[in-house]
This record gives sequence, C-alpha cells and structure tokens, in this order.
Amino acid sequence: MSLHVAVDFGTSSTCVALSVHGREPQVVVIDGQPLVPSAVFAAPDGTLFVGHEAERQAAVDPSRYEPNPKRRIDEGELLLGTSVLRVSDVVRAVLTRAVNEARRVAGGMPVDLLVLTHPADWGAIRTRVLLQAANKLANEIRLVPEPVAAAVFHSAGHAMAEGATLAVLDLGAGTVDATVISRQGGAFRVLATKGDPSFGGADVDQLLLEHLGSQVPPPDRDAWRQLVEGQAMADRRRRRMLRQDVRGAKETLSRHAYTDVPMPPPFRDAHVTRSDLERLISAPLNRAVALVLGAVRNTGLNPRQLAGIFLVGGSSRIPMVARLVMEQSGVVPTSIDQPETVVARGALRAVAVEQAAPPKAAVPEEGTRKITRKIGAPETYRTAFPATPAPGFARPPQFPVVAPPVKKRSRVPLLVGGAVLLVAVIGASVAYAISSNGKTEGGETGPSKSADPGKQISVYDYSFSAPLDWEQSGGDPTTRKVQVRPAGADSTKDLIAVQEQPLTYDASADRDRAVRELRSEYDVAKNLSDFTPQTSYAGKDVVYYRERPEGLTIDWYVLLKGGAQVSVGCQYTQAGEQRVRSACEQVVRTLTVTS
Repeated sequence: MSLHVAVDFGTSSTCVALSVHGREPQVVVIDGQPLVPSAVFAAPDGTLFVGHEAERQAAVDPSRYEPNPKRRIDEGELLLGTSVLRVSDVVRAVLTRAVNEARRVAGGMPVDLLVLTHPADWGAIRTRVLLQAANKLANEIRLVPEPVAAAVFHSAGHAMAEGATLAVLDLGAGTVDATVISRQGGAFRVLATKGDPSFGGADVDQLLLEHLGSQVPPPDRDAWRQLVEGQAMADRRRRRMLRQDVRGAKETLSRHAYTDVPMPPPFRDAHVTRSDLERLISAPLNRAVALVLGAVRNTGLNPRQLAGIFLVGGSSRIPMVARLVMEQSGVVPTSIDQPETVVARGALRAVAVEQAAPPKAAVPEEGTRKITRKIGAPETYRTAFPATPAPGFARPPQFPVVAPPVKKRSRVPLLVGGAVLLVAVIGASVAYAISSNGKTEGGETGPSKSADPGKQISVYDYSFSAPLDWEQSGGDPTTRKVQVRPAGADSTKDLIAVQEQPLTYDASADRDRAVRELRSEYDVAKNLSDFTPQTSYAGKDVVYYRERPEGLTIDWYVLLKGGAQVSVGCQYTQAGEQRVRSACEQVVRTLTVTS
C-alpha cells in the first residue's frame, strides 16, 4: 500500500488531498471542512497552533497570530508576540498539520510521496523555503506549479486534445493569476502567465469592511477608527470577530442577493447587497479578466481558440467573475462547486501524468539546486538534489514550461518621469516582505549583510539590505523590480529601485557582450551620460551611467552576473542627495544575485 498526499498551501486556506494505492484523489476533511485556515498562533510555551485552533487562540492574544503566512514567505523570521520564529518553521507547522490529517484518514500510514504546489512565478528562493519546511514529512517530495495542477484536473473531466490550450484564472485569497497552458506530447506546458499580486479574496474582505465603515454615522466615526486601528487587546479581539463576519458576508453574497452583517457595539448591524459588493470590486475584477485576455494574446491566440477558461480559487465563486469573463472573452468559463480544491486534487494527477510521460530534460549536476530560465525557449523547472537524497528530499518532477513570449524591452532601465510614474506603478503591486534581522531565509547570516544591519529584502533572483530607516514601497513583477525609500519622507522622489533583466547567456563568462548590448541601448536613450563600462562601487564591479530627468539625478549601477543583469537606480533631489547616496552604497554592497 502507498500513500500519496498533495498540499495546496494557500494564502488564507490550505487544501489537502490524498490517494491511497493509486486510487482517485480525495479531499481530506479537516474539522468538518474541505479547507483548513493557513493561520498559525505561537503560544508563549513554544506550541504552534494551526487552522481553526489558531483562530480560536487569536482571541486570547492577537499579536501572536499570523493569518496569512504565505504572504510572509520572503521574510527570514517572523515576530509573533514575543516569539521570533523562522518562516520555514511557521510554514512547516501548517504542512505538518496537513500531512498528519491525511495520515489520520489513511489509518496512520507513512507518506510515500508529498506533492507541494506553488505559484508558477515562484523562483528558487521561495520554493527553497517550501522544501525546507517539508523536510522529512515524506519519503519523497515533489513540486508542481499551481496552474499545471489545475489544468491536469480540468483535462480529467474535459477531454483536452494534443495541442489544445487552456486558460486558468486563479482568484486566490492573496493574488490573481492568469495562465495559458498547452498539452504537448502528453505534458502540460505553460505558454504565458500574468499576475496581480495586489488583489485577492482578502482584499475583497477589506473593501467590504471599508464600505461598512463609510456607512457609520458621523457621531460614531471616532469609535469606528478605534475599532479598525486600535492596538488595545479589546480592539484587536473585536476587529478579528468583525473581519470573520465580513468574510462570511462576502461568501453569502455569492449565493444570495443580500445579507446582514452583525456589528459590535455601538454600531448598528449593517445590511449589504450583492450590488454593493459588485460596485466595490468591479474595477479589480475587470483587471483580473484583462489578465486572462492579455496572457492569451501573448501566445498569439484569441480566446475562442482555447479549449476553455477554467476558474479556480475561492473568489471565483463570485458570480460577477464568470459574467465578466463571458462578456469580455466570448467564452463561457467552467468551474466546479469547490474551486478551492482543484489545485490539490490536480497535483496528484499531475505527478501521475509526469511519471507516465517524463520529459526529456537533463538534470543539473549533483549537489545543486536551481531553476534554469531561458527566455523565449523551452525550459524546465529543475530542483536537483544529491544522487542519494536525504530522507524527505527527492527530486521533484520536471514539468516542462515554455517561457511566455516577452516583448523586447530596453536593457537600459530608466526612471524618466521620476517617482510619480514609478510610485503609481509599484503602489499597485505586491508588498514584498522585509525583515530587519540581517538574515537570509532559513536564518543563515550572510557575510555581506552582517556589516550592514538593515532590512533584508529577498526578491526574484536577488537580495539586498536596505537601511533600517528606509521602507519598501512595492515592486513591479513585470520588470522584477522592487523599490525602497526613506520612511516617512516628505518627498516621494528620493528613492532606490532595483530591477532584474534575465539574459539568455552567462554574463559572467561573456561580460563584454553584456556591456556591448547595454551600451547599444544607452546610445539611443535620452537624458543619459557618463557611461562607464567597468568601475568599482561599494566593492562591486559594475557598469555605471547617469540619468537626468527634470529636477532629478539618477545614478545607475548595473551588476552583471550569471544569467541576469541587475540594475540599482538611486534617484534623488538636491535636498535628498546625501541620504540616498549613503543608502545606495549599502544596497549595492549587500546586493547578491543567485541567477
């Protein structure tokens, strides 16, 4: 007998599926529900409560409660109450609970195979945290991108011919992801993907909560502000209960035209309608549907050439989602009664498909763990381990992935237009995690960071340390960009932006080529000067040039390493020059590229 378990570790909820001796995957019911909250509560004695138990404990001390650990995946450590915990340990608590529940259903059998799902755009750093968290929970561990799992599940119930293409719209609690997947040679290949990390089901809850606040009469406005912003224990407890009721109201409005929300004193219970909700979320849902259409266009297809559009994720239950997809694409989307369970159930099927038709792809050399990216050419997610893996660490499946068609963009990053444009773009994107402990993921202190105590930022294939009095103001996934600026600064124009440009060759081995290509772009751009092909700055060998938009100066330092070009743009006004220059030196000195 064999036990295979799949865990879809989500932002707000986690779904577990199992297959005993190759039978049809089934969802594991936990506490009477097909989903368990991903929430974790760190008790003072070191006990980590997970799921509904964590939610109940949160009423005692909300400061020890983390409702969305997946959103903290980029942070090395978390502070819960007075306890400092490694992120991998917090994630491990959720995975352990999931695996134990599956084993309970299977009569205590050991887990032969554990399949973990992850967003398609997660790089080596994030998937490494996931693998660290799952170490020794099973004899073998494999990774499957979430949209691949969804596509495999869909194909089991809807015949998907060779060469057919499917669009998957995943509306989770924390993000919206649109992916186009093709069935080729028995494998499922990602053709294009687009995402919006700034919107998800949790943001729908927040919009609904703010709507309730807008209905509060003027005499009660101060009381409302105390409720939603207060840090006293009583305020946190009341706020937690209110957020749960708001989430329940959102779910009810997916089935009914109206509902009432119980409100804590001194507020009267609120009445909300589906029309109210749709008015609040119309703009972000239209953007979500636009992601699907954009991803399809990137493949050179039109929506009517698709085998279908598959809706997954809890927020896909909102009736407006299917309506907008049909109106804008002309395709009637498909979904199931429990869209939150699709990825976990499909992950087990995906592994079976991969085993039946393994892709012909070379495995990296022993002892390495990396993801190989080749823009514009077929690529394979590869996570390699020693030939004789340690218990719990076996080679994950190698799912073929075709990188999405990429519009050619300038190798010379520009901040022309200054912070006005940059902040507008970045403000709508994900707030990447920052920790102020000077440690990398897994808690290991890096030599370059120990000399610069600051806020450690690990994004995409690079990481760096920002000064403690600087804050992260967002990032742009399309250009692999992250931005930091002085905390509480009056000017939004003093900032530092770091962005990554993937290359199709090794810039370390062929630096001259990288510099030539960069120079050719530089020569046709405006407002640039002082191009220096090789200089030393903050202990790093960089290419330097200066950009001078109106009223601003931007010093660019470009690091060429492996398959990436990482550019640091330090933008300042005359008044902010000294502060930005000092921070810029720290960012460049601590910059590490893993590509």
